[in-house]
Amino acid sequence: MSGAKEKRRSARIPFRPSDGVQVHYKFLSHLPSYQCETIFRGSVLNLSKGGVLFSGPIPGPEWLSHLGQGEILIGMNLIGRGDRIKALASLRWTRPAKSEGSDSDSGEVDPTRGPEYELGVQFEQLDPAHRRGLSRLLIGHQLRTRKLRPSQIHDLEGY
Repeated sequence: MSGAKEKRRSARIPFRPSDGVQVHYKFLSHLPSYQCETIFRGSVLNLSKGGVLFSGPIPGPEWLSHLGQGEILIGMNLIGRGDRIKALASLRWTRPAKSEGSDSDSGEVDPTRGPEYELGVQFEQLDPAHRRGLSRLLIGHQLRTRKLRPSQIHDLEGY
């Protein structure tokens, strides 16, 4: 367990649905059998300068192996408190999540949403303006939730 933590370059900041940060995402693939024009919406669970963990639907479980191999990437927009951060990301890990559209007793998934997973992704492309927006979002969230003192802001802005 400690090995995974040591690999992280930046701290993960936890988010709750009430924090109002959403992720809108689309799967980008050159594979003919794996095309999907749907723009999905998910809930951010935690966020860092290097990636995001979110919960949301995917087109189907058969997509997971291609996502894990980097054959399908994820184009995403993180939306929260005045910032819209656009990024290209790759899947690093996943696990099934309880879908909002599922029946709590049977675990059945709403077929219009697709199966829901927790998706841990790494940012592959994030232009400088969006990187600054991500920094503002992270700092602002920590200030609002009192996980950061104003005197610590200088240390975080230089990334």
